[in-house]
Amino acid sequence: MSQQVGFDFPPDVHKTHIPFERYNNLIVIPVTINHSLTLKFILDTGVQYPILTEKVFGDYLGLDYTRNITIQGPGDQDSIKARIAQQVSLSLPGGVESGVNQALLVLEEDYLELKNNLGTDVFGVIGYDIFSRFIVEINYDDSYIVLHEPRKYRPRGAYKKIPMKVVNTKPYIEVTLMKNEKEGRRMHLMVDSGASHAVLVDNPEDESLIPEQNITSVIGRGLGGNINGYLGRMTSIKIGKFEFEEPIATFPIEGDYGAAIKRGSRNGTIGGELLSRFNVVFDYFSSNLYLKKSSMYNKGFEHDMSGMNIVAYGEKLNELKVSSVRFDSPAFQAGIREGDHIETINGYSLESLKFSEFSSLLRMKPGKKIVVRYIRDGEVQKTSFKLERYI
Repeated sequence: MSQQVGFDFPPDVHKTHIPFERYNNLIVIPVTINHSLTLKFILDTGVQYPILTEKVFGDYLGLDYTRNITIQGPGDQDSIKARIAQQVSLSLPGGVESGVNQALLVLEEDYLELKNNLGTDVFGVIGYDIFSRFIVEINYDDSYIVLHEPRKYRPRGAYKKIPMKVVNTKPYIEVTLMKNEKEGRRMHLMVDSGASHAVLVDNPEDESLIPEQNITSVIGRGLGGNINGYLGRMTSIKIGKFEFEEPIATFPIEGDYGAAIKRGSRNGTIGGELLSRFNVVFDYFSSNLYLKKSSMYNKGFEHDMSGMNIVAYGEKLNELKVSSVRFDSPAFQAGIREGDHIETINGYSLESLKFSEFSSLLRMKPGKKIVVRYIRDGEVQKTSFKLERYI
């Protein structure tokens, strides 16, 4: 009897629903390794191989590491170390199984720091192995995905079809990005469900699209650490007949995005901040992306207005810490610095608000007063500032 290669449904099953959790515009699903350990993984169109971010779990499972590799990653470290595990089985809800010939990339260290940046225990990333086997429907409104058997799937009329190309395992669509009413560009961008931003333009040698009014900030985190770049508000972005006004675009600084696992020959990416304005169907088999407006379609695009980035830490991820502060921002002028331990923001702690709700609070509206109680060098301090829209 031949061994199964790749994910498959149980016999006589042609589709399955999988509820997901959503953190910072990212889709998180449960994945079971070797039928014994279930962990949360990000569903990410931008990765070719499944990634386990903490080696301690691989060691606990006794995975068979066949070789060591070094990867160049986007971020401020030169490279990262990982191991390849073979003969792994992965399982999804609904009895969806990978067989036993699955490869798994296991990071030597938790370079991504997913749990700290998302405020929940996420320990992996999975992508092409699912998208290459099923037609994947993502319902952002009701927080579930549907995996469809490609031969049985028929697109529904409510969805609009967008031509899509899959290049080096990654999906690309054509968009028109306008810097102002006269300057713009038609581009092929990767559709990246594993990115939080709305739009990222990855062409550091050409800065002509960067808006005149921009800020420099940490724009994300990759396998190699923090990614620095510019943030600016574009005039519009158009996808087929869908058009969004004043989206916020990110522009990595040259050298910070580098050659990476998620990098192909691309001009940039569309991420979850824009994708979540639709319910989406990825069809790698007919090379189409299907879009239908979600309840978030008309939501405005906003960025953090405080100038401070915060992460969750502690064994139970129930404490907050300032990971970076933008110079001369409202938080900086109020005296907050990197490394400060936050007790409360406007009276709320992680006992009363979810981690993601703090991000929403800090981008709520210009002029909103923010009161922060924090600890530095063992002393409790209190400060306040007002949110300010910089872009």
